[in-house]
Amino acid sequence: MAGNPQNHQAGRPCVPDDIVFIEDMRFDNFEISVLRIARHFFESLDQPKSQAWKSGFLQAEHIFPVPFGASIAHAISIAIDMMCLGRVRSFSYFATSHPKARLTMTNEEKYFLMTLQSIRLQRKSSILSYAVMVCEGPNVRDFLSALERLAIITGDVQSPAYAPL
Repeated sequence: MAGNPQNHQAGRPCVPDDIVFIEDMRFDNFEISVLRIARHFFESLDQPKSQAWKSGFLQAEHIFPVPFGASIAHAISIAIDMMCLGRVRSFSYFATSHPKARLTMTNEEKYFLMTLQSIRLQRKSSILSYAVMVCEGPNVRDFLSALERLAIITGDVQSPAYAPL
């Protein structure tokens, strides 16, 4: 995906210790749905010819009612693009077709969702901590702005705190 493709196998974690069981995390159905949709975009960036982003939009429109599905998929796509801008290493993720994708996630996927969850719960210090880990540095404002759109759609955030630069 973004950054240097060395030591990265498409759609699989880079190291065995990078795996977390989804059920051990405290993510709600919305956040898990975001992960499932995001994986299509991760794969599309990792393997552009796959055009997996189309499946991301289709899945979002299947999960969420019109017009929210496309809006949610778009916000996820933008968040991933903004995350990739600052990264130097590849993002570790599970492809949707991976046998372990249903039950597990990588630590980087976990931090991505924890950033979203922290925005939804308005935990300011956690928001920045997770965003810095996901983006691999302090350039997080546009990433947070995109994730914040998801929290606005869910009604968890009323007014934006992270306007894009």
